[in-house]
Amino acid sequence: MSGLKVLGMDLDQQQTLLKWHDRRERVRRNFPELAPVPVIALAVDDWRDAVAQASNYDLVVIDTAPTIEVGIGAALKLSSSADLVLVPTGATQDDVDSVGPWMQTLDKGSVHSAFVLNKANRRVKSYETVRTKLVQTGPLCPIEIPMLEDIHVSSGKGMAVPDVTTSKATDIFAGLWAWVAREAGVKQQQPVAA
Repeated sequence: MSGLKVLGMDLDQQQTLLKWHDRRERVRRNFPELAPVPVIALAVDDWRDAVAQASNYDLVVIDTAPTIEVGIGAALKLSSSADLVLVPTGATQDDVDSVGPWMQTLDKGSVHSAFVLNKANRRVKSYETVRTKLVQTGPLCPIEIPMLEDIHVSSGKGMAVPDVTTSKATDIFAGLWAWVAREAGVKQQQPVAA
């Protein structure tokens, strides 16, 4: 929607990004105005060849495996070559225990990175405690993604939240994109009319 030519790379064996792309392509048959988002799947060790092939794209979004213990060397080298690494996390102590060491590793490697709180629920008592622990561990994106049905419904249909103009989450994702684009140094183009 920002007029950028975007490529997705799915390095996760679950291939959730690739599955989303397949759903999106089915939807695009009836709604060709939806922006195309090609996605390729590959092994984390093959990231250099894939990034070289992606040089004609304005933005490359890479989905990595939820666990980085397998292929950690390749994951760290890939992260070091990125303009920005987002580390999604929930707001539980288990999440902090899981993502904290990875953020510390990224920080030691001088990798530009930030946590993004996902499924955030400010109403629970532990929320502020966990948020504070995340801030103490590494940078935290100021935009939080709450638990909203709109997010799951749009993804399940092969769309993104901004594709659904009636979604309650549209402004949240617009803010998240503005922050990510600024942090990553993405030069946005004028939106392309469908």
